[in-house]
Amino acid sequence: MEERLNKLRKSMEKSTFKELSFSEKMRKEIHKQINMPDESDDLLTVAILQLLLHEKTGYELKGLLRSRGFKKFEANEGSVYTMLHTLEQKRLIASCWNSEGTKFYQIIDKGRKYLRKQEKESSSGRIVIKGVLEE
Repeated sequence: MEERLNKLRKSMEKSTFKELSFSEKMRKEIHKQINMPDESDDLLTVAILQLLLHEKTGYELKGLLRSRGFKKFEANEGSVYTMLHTLEQKRLIASCWNSEGTKFYQIIDKGRKYLRKQEKESSSGRIVIKGVLEE
């Protein structure tokens, strides 16, 4: 198994990451942002809105937030639904039920405007970097 992983890594270095390069300044900024423990409600809201550009369930959203490094919902997984309900009340997202009884969430026009505004105002770039890496 180890040999297969080494071959895969070498293959990826030759093809996937060959053209990818970062300046030292950008590399330091990315490391700083990745290791940044900040999980403010504003950052979390923007991350949720970015992820809801395409329809998702709360369960899918929770997993994607975890993959982005947000740990707020690990201790209380149900709190993601509280946040989604709040965003719905603010008219940033909308929800609908499918025929199997699953609830889906998606960003709406007011949420898109809010998202664009927050991404423009973001001085750290963390939100934008995470959004690009997720898609």
